[in-house]
Amino acid sequence: MTWSRRNEAFGGIWEEIFGDFGFDANMGNMLEEMQNDSNARTWYYGYQVNIGPDSKPHVKEFGNVKPRDGKMQLGVREPLVDISIDEKEGNLKVVVEMPGADKDSIKVNATDEQVTITANNSGKPYNAEIPLNVKVEPNSADASYTNGILQVIFKMKGPKPPKGVNVRIK
Repeated sequence: MTWSRRNEAFGGIWEEIFGDFGFDANMGNMLEEMQNDSNARTWYYGYQVNIGPDSKPHVKEFGNVKPRDGKMQLGVREPLVDISIDEKEGNLKVVVEMPGADKDSIKVNATDEQVTITANNSGKPYNAEIPLNVKVEPNSADASYTNGILQVIFKMKGPKPPKGVNVRIK
């Protein structure tokens, strides 16, 4: 049975729900390919939708399967990530779901604008490049990993002093 025949039974609801995300018949072809792949293990794919400080929704893909050109790309998992800001404390918290990852295999690399997280344990490799909306002090990072949840807390950089000099008018 092809995807288009299965899709007809739903009266086009697939396109109605997911059409805005750029899904089309290629998504169905990708699902069929995954079902028929004898090398495929566990696969997951999804979207995380958050409302940003600008009151607009921000959509991000996650998973170990990426639909590209109608073909399945099974490989490294991109974990579910949540970022929150505590303005009162001046902290930025990054929470990453990495079930099955071994604590000793997790590597965190941070700059003032991005965090890269990798884990290369057997069977469940993870990789995430996480852009940060605010600048942080990378050396202030405090990380913990418990029950498949990695939490990294950074101190945010304070506001930069204004450039220039005030000129007195006579």
